[in-house]
Amino acid sequence: MQQGRKKSANRAWRIGLAPAWFMLLASCASHELAPLSDQQQPIAAEIADCQALLRETSALATPELNADSIRLLSWNVQKNNHLNWQRDFLSLTGDKDLVLVQELSLREDSINSMDGTRYWSFAPGYQKSGAISGVLTMSRSKPIAQCSFVNYEPLLRTPKATSIAEYGLTSTDQTLVVVNIHAVNFSMGMGAFERQFDQVREVLASHDGPIIVSGDFNTWRKRRNDIVAGMAEDLGLMSLEFKDDYRVTVFGNHLDQIYVRGLSLVESTTQIVDSSDHNPMSVTLRL
Repeated sequence: MQQGRKKSANRAWRIGLAPAWFMLLASCASHELAPLSDQQQPIAAEIADCQALLRETSALATPELNADSIRLLSWNVQKNNHLNWQRDFLSLTGDKDLVLVQELSLREDSINSMDGTRYWSFAPGYQKSGAISGVLTMSRSKPIAQCSFVNYEPLLRTPKATSIAEYGLTSTDQTLVVVNIHAVNFSMGMGAFERQFDQVREVLASHDGPIIVSGDFNTWRKRRNDIVAGMAEDLGLMSLEFKDDYRVTVFGNHLDQIYVRGLSLVESTTQIVDSSDHNPMSVTLRL
């Protein structure tokens, strides 16, 4: 399968045997994960491919997500290493239409915790000793297009994934594009971080419908926030606020964020958990 392109995601199925979920990973991942030494930065051609894919499939969209109520959860689960992560994951995701997870480690327990009736797209990032982690986007409706990119932190060479998925909406012929991003963290300069958000800007530049961009942005300093704000301004995105805001902060800056365009905020909440070093964000949106 060509890296960075995939027409749609597969359903996630509950399974009980370890050999089976390794096979599932190969079929559901956004692209086949090559050895780290073989992976390259996304190039202009891959970005153009993603742009073209979104344009080509927009005309094929069938109404799927309810445009009057889109319930979304975004959460960095810290490689689901804590004992209570499954309890919290099932509780938090049960009624959601879209679930955006960062730093998910694909293991047998995590596969078995996923709702088998949902569609999911997994963009691999870090791998070590057979374990693979990355960003996961789950949805009640089948995506009509999906692509992803991988960027590397300059210092540690840790790969960070970005997943982009497109969905049909009821009551309109417009489509919704959802970006799930785990941003570059450890770097001396801003080059790698800025490049990751430039890729999102370039891919979405030609999309004229609603947009959601969310995830762990690792915006722990002003310059990083300025880069994200620049992308948001170019795309007409609005940052969502939370009345009771329990999002994790570093140096007074929120790491986890949600930006939207063409959607109205109905409700927004955050929740304190002990199953990750990040607290989840939940919002309800409407067209």
